[in-house]
Amino acid sequence: MPVPLTSTPAPLLALGQRWEKLGLILPRSLLNWAEIHAAPNLISDAEINQCLAFWRSRKVALVRQTAYRGAYLPDPSQNWVNIVLSARAHLGPMSFLAELQADYFVVRQAPDPETHLWRENIAHDIDPQASLREVQAWQAEQESKGVVDCEKVRWSDYDLVICMDIPIPTRIVSKTTKTIWAYYSVEAGGFLHKKSISKPMAGYHLYLNHCFRRYRTRPFNRRHMLEFPFTFQSVKTWESLANSTLSSGRPRHGALVDRASWKSSPAEKPSFMTPLSGKTPTYIQLMTSHQFAIRTAPEIRWGNWAVESIQAGCLFLGRAESLAMPGILLPELIAADLATAQRTIESLLKNPLRMKVLAQTQAALTEHLAFRRPLVDLTNRAKAFFKA
Repeated sequence: MPVPLTSTPAPLLALGQRWEKLGLILPRSLLNWAEIHAAPNLISDAEINQCLAFWRSRKVALVRQTAYRGAYLPDPSQNWVNIVLSARAHLGPMSFLAELQADYFVVRQAPDPETHLWRENIAHDIDPQASLREVQAWQAEQESKGVVDCEKVRWSDYDLVICMDIPIPTRIVSKTTKTIWAYYSVEAGGFLHKKSISKPMAGYHLYLNHCFRRYRTRPFNRRHMLEFPFTFQSVKTWESLANSTLSSGRPRHGALVDRASWKSSPAEKPSFMTPLSGKTPTYIQLMTSHQFAIRTAPEIRWGNWAVESIQAGCLFLGRAESLAMPGILLPELIAADLATAQRTIESLLKNPLRMKVLAQTQAALTEHLAFRRPLVDLTNRAKAFFKA
């Protein structure tokens, strides 16, 4: 477990969340520096408990449509562990299921044009028609797994519905006025994201922007947009997942290296490094049995795996410029290549006290960015909505 989140943990410079307003006039170089060297005030256990108590009296739904291939399969039992174990890639916003006890739905493709915006994500593929056929085959494959028609769900029973892309058309959403409608663009920075920056899709209230910056400025989020990671995951959720899958209790050892970094480093790797591999149960076992996680590949990625590795209990080392969201990285843990990561790890293993401080700092900061702050922001918006 991370240290209590009551103050900014050392060794970062304490700059309160209100400081981000100054980011509108500060140079980009200083903003980039602050994302790694400074930290806002963190959120207390008491505030989080109040938020969770608020949602215990509410009904929440998490929804995707059959076109999206990156999330969970349907599960009629609504067992959140089984749902998460069906993930095809990263484990996604699983704290909606585990912490907010959301019901999960996979809905059939509706005919309405706004539910087909995912086609823009494949429009520039080498062979868009081949990509479309793959999506359609995937949609047909799910028909026997518990897919439902969006018209047949009583959405008015829910206080909050979180959608992946736009699975439920405006004609249905607009009729359910006592429900908060929120959505992600499943492709960060994609067509739907760009369309949602200035205003939300018709009928929807909140756009969850995938981001987890320490300071939410330039671009500054408009009122309808929440700084909200797709990896909405708490340490508690990871611990429950590990316990439920018998992946906990093993002594942690060695470093887990993502596939791209492993392939981009042709040199012989030390024996304590292991490449990331396997389906979801194996993935969970690897993430919860290693001390370190490393990503040094030069290609820019969002940073979702970095979040997952930290929430799973690893100390993350990586290349700052290759993370679109570098806020979970600490200055001492920047590594441009596997050789640098190896030297840093060997040094930390000789200094367990320093390693503990860095691990606690990174864990506390990531819990703040990936779970606590987005939950508080979402809860505050919900309280204002239900008072209106």
